[in-house]
Amino acid sequence: MSSQTKSLDRASVESAIKDYIVQANYRGYRPDRRKVLSVRRTDRTAWLRNATTPVRWEVYYFVEGELFPETGQTRLAPGQSAGELAQQLVDKVWEQLWIWNGYDFTPTSGGLNRGQYSDEPLPSDTATP
Repeated sequence: MSSQTKSLDRASVESAIKDYIVQANYRGYRPDRRKVLSVRRTDRTAWLRNATTPVRWEVYYFVEGELFPETGQTRLAPGQSAGELAQQLVDKVWEQLWIWNGYDFTPTSGGLNRGQYSDEPLPSDTATP
């Protein structure tokens, strides 16, 4: 990763959760356990997609069951907007998600890539074995 530390983009997380809430509450409440919040390493933006093999340099978190483990957390109350509920839900899980994401993108301290991401060159001052 570059010398400038990137942080998880909260606006994109809220937008993705809002999209999920709209989909889950369309024509009745039907939560979809296949939906994941996917985060790219390059810019730490999040988006909603179906769970499949992760794209390179991304991690994902299941919306139902992992981010929101209690049944019905993503159900809209009468008169509530998807944006309001998304903001409330993200407020509840933001700190935990921020920590998980930082940990998931931390390079290893040893091993093959010697503390670097495998797509970055080794520092010039390290000796190669």
